Amino acid sequence: MLTARSPLEVPVAESELARFAAIARIAAAKGWGRYAERMGIGRHAGPAEESGAKSDAVRLREALEELGPTFVKLGQMMAGRTDIFPEELVSELGKLHEDAAAFPADVARGIIEQETGKPVAELYASFDDSPMAAASMAQVHCATLPDGTSVIVKVQRPGIAATIEADISVLRRLARLLGTVMPSARAWNLPDLAEELAETLRGELDFEREGRNAERFAELNRNEPAVYVPRIFWEATTLRVLTMVHSPGHRLDAAPTEPGRNAELAQLLMRLFLTQVFEHGTFHGDPHPGNVFVLPDGRICYHDFGALGDLSPQVREKLRELFLGVIARDAAWVCAACLGMGGATGELDRAQFTKDLGESLDRYYGESGLGRQSFSAILSEFARLGRRHHIRLLRETALLLRAFAELEALVRGLDPEFSSLEAFRSYSGQLLKHAFIPELGVASIARLYRFSTAVREVAGNTPLVLQQLMGRLERGEPLFDIRHQSGGSLERHMLHASNRLAFAFIVASLIIGSAIILAAHAGPHIADVPVLGIIGFVVAGALGVWWAVIALKSGKL
Repeated sequence: MLTARSPLEVPVAESELARFAAIARIAAAKGWGRYAERMGIGRHAGPAEESGAKSDAVRLREALEELGPTFVKLGQMMAGRTDIFPEELVSELGKLHEDAAAFPADVARGIIEQETGKPVAELYASFDDSPMAAASMAQVHCATLPDGTSVIVKVQRPGIAATIEADISVLRRLARLLGTVMPSARAWNLPDLAEELAETLRGELDFEREGRNAERFAELNRNEPAVYVPRIFWEATTLRVLTMVHSPGHRLDAAPTEPGRNAELAQLLMRLFLTQVFEHGTFHGDPHPGNVFVLPDGRICYHDFGALGDLSPQVREKLRELFLGVIARDAAWVCAACLGMGGATGELDRAQFTKDLGESLDRYYGESGLGRQSFSAILSEFARLGRRHHIRLLRETALLLRAFAELEALVRGLDPEFSSLEAFRSYSGQLLKHAFIPELGVASIARLYRFSTAVREVAGNTPLVLQQLMGRLERGEPLFDIRHQSGGSLERHMLHASNRLAFAFIVASLIIGSAIILAAHAGPHIADVPVLGIIGFVVAGALGVWWAVIALKSGKL
């Protein structure tokens, strides 16, 4: 007889046990000790703190902040998934922040030398030991190259990769366990989120990947004079060290601009984002004020390419339809686009979903007329409706919604009167242009040539074929002849085919009926085995073998 095992009876690494103990203490302190006990880690729990009037969402945010960068990143990812999590939780997790103390400069120098194999003095003419900024995964130092170029050096925090890997292992286990102790959590599909977080964090820890992302983003925007991407210096860039040009700009929210300039910057930022999404298919995934600067010459400078979103042509097409559907106020069009960007995880009432989308559009347009609504709000509303109707967004679509919400907050901070809807209307001409006249690459040109060749051949033969058909009609002949090529009459062949089909149905019925009898233990039994079920299988097997032998001998299998 099988007995249930505590989840932690499965072998767990010593580092994981320590992390489980920390999670249990924090869970108990936040009032969730009963869940820790049911998951098998309750013995590590401590006393509960006074929760007062704090909601579960507030206590979860506080717990994630206490658990460190991996869990903060998890919370931030959850905050971007309005299609999965309730609004109250998403809103609270949007307030997550992480505090990180700077690590010593000699440690940073040691990491640089270990990674590059060269002394800091050889790589840089000067290196500022006081960090410019410190975060949970890395800190940034100012430096100067031997040729006098001013650069910034991003150095990965020591031990952070091992910490994150250990946390990922713990999170995978927790994601599986939560589904057993909290049935409501199963709808969140936490194991998939844990894998998504693992991929995201590993990507952000790879500074060489970030450098390649920066160069790819720069190449895609090479024809856009308003975009600047700092150059990467590969001789001083490794998996844990990133060296790039120090841009002379400032944060968009950090310094005043000329009167009227803010509105221009807001329009420029939105246009650049729409170009990235609909024309390039690659967009900056984290455009918060700390990652988007304005240079003295007015260009927009982007930083931090750890999160770069990529959209397939199919997703871009559905996004185009979604935006045009909102502009046209067409709920059915929006519904089709939403379904194309996600998957229905349960039974879908499409008519009701379309009705709900129509009501949301009416509400959005009513509030937009009063200047109180943002476009990211209507997109989030679509995602929430999708959650209600069991539609889950694709990962890249969820990243896009989060990035757009950050960007719209940035542009509305610059210009409170900014209207995303008007910006989309202005851009709709470009949307339609790229829908009907897409950029042609070599593969597209080859497919177009193949299509044109086929059309030319068909067009060349069409007059002759039409002439032959008209001649047959004039002579009263049928347009098509149906001929039976095999020997013998058609009637006899049809009879043989119907007999074979009937025989197959009989054998199948015997098999199905016997299986039902065995499953139900019906009829007389011998040694606790239903006799009729066994007989049915034997007869079906014999008939099947007999039919196969006859067919093989006839040579007409």
